[in-house]
Amino acid sequence: MSNEPNRITGRLRKYHSNFYYVEADGVEYECALRGLIKKEGTEPLVGDFVELDSVQPQSKTARIHRVLPRKNSISRPKLANVDQVFVVYSLKEPDFDPNQMDRYLTHIELAGLRPILCISKTDLGSTPEAVAGIQSLYGEQLGYTVVFSSVRQTETLATLRQLAQGKISVLAGPSGSGKSSLLNALNPRLQLRVGEVSEKIARGQHTTRHVELLTLFEDQPDTLIADTPGFSNLKLNYVLPERLRDAFREFAPYQAQCAYTDCLHVDEEGCAVLAHRSEIAESRYQSYLNMLAEARQYKETVTSTSQKAEFGYKQLDRKGKDALRILRLKEKNRDASRRVVRQQVSQLEGELPEDLPNSDLDFD
Repeated sequence: MSNEPNRITGRLRKYHSNFYYVEADGVEYECALRGLIKKEGTEPLVGDFVELDSVQPQSKTARIHRVLPRKNSISRPKLANVDQVFVVYSLKEPDFDPNQMDRYLTHIELAGLRPILCISKTDLGSTPEAVAGIQSLYGEQLGYTVVFSSVRQTETLATLRQLAQGKISVLAGPSGSGKSSLLNALNPRLQLRVGEVSEKIARGQHTTRHVELLTLFEDQPDTLIADTPGFSNLKLNYVLPERLRDAFREFAPYQAQCAYTDCLHVDEEGCAVLAHRSEIAESRYQSYLNMLAEARQYKETVTSTSQKAEFGYKQLDRKGKDALRILRLKEKNRDASRRVVRQQVSQLEGELPEDLPNSDLDFD
């Protein structure tokens, strides 16, 4: 409960059709948004804890008064206060693609979240060499948690349940990797929802159009999983090269020994990472080079098109209340005050030829 009178605190569980659905004290409220929140530059995200006012218990409606501080947020998909991401990738049908897996892992590392590799469809026929190779690289060398799973093997599902317990998780992975089947196996009550999704796929429509937090287990209300449109863009066209470099954990043991602090580990003289190339998996290094090319292109685009932002923020002091952070438009986008308009008209009239009638100037 909030300390403010007539206000309650809950978690934003879903955003759909311009309404926010917040669960507070076991009740789901359909909420509108206080107008000033957008002017303050805040966007409520699914997973946020929010404070509600104008609460109407009978109609189960309320208004989001403010968004409480969040521990993290991601933009693709838009979520807040996430603990971990299950990267579901099939061993077969489609075949495991290390380059795509590295892209998922890099996105997750950049978001500051914990990735868990869930290698699915092991019942379709996995060779010991393939399993050992994935476990050796991603589990032993890189230190990621790796689970080889099948919806037909109850012991692997038990491991996933334990990893998900008490956390907010996100499912990520390519189409056909078995995410829907995994949800069904973990909680059969979600079968109807997933069945509808499969029907939509048959009609060629998108599977999920909004972000929603689902209760994964009925007896564990704090164990939530995000049903989202997914990581739709796996290109690294939004990050600078230095940040991309730091997302590769195998570079960390040697990076401080490089001759230059801005070393990108490509062809620089005195690069300690290049000196230890034999200890870095070739597939991972090639993935890094592919993504680095995209990050460099992004940097060139930012540099060539850099200009001042169209707007900023300013603090508005209010007597007896907390200062308010609101948008401040650039000068060219601001409406001139009446006083400024009069001054401009006066100056313009003084510069006009005497034979031009003032009535030809229409400023209304």
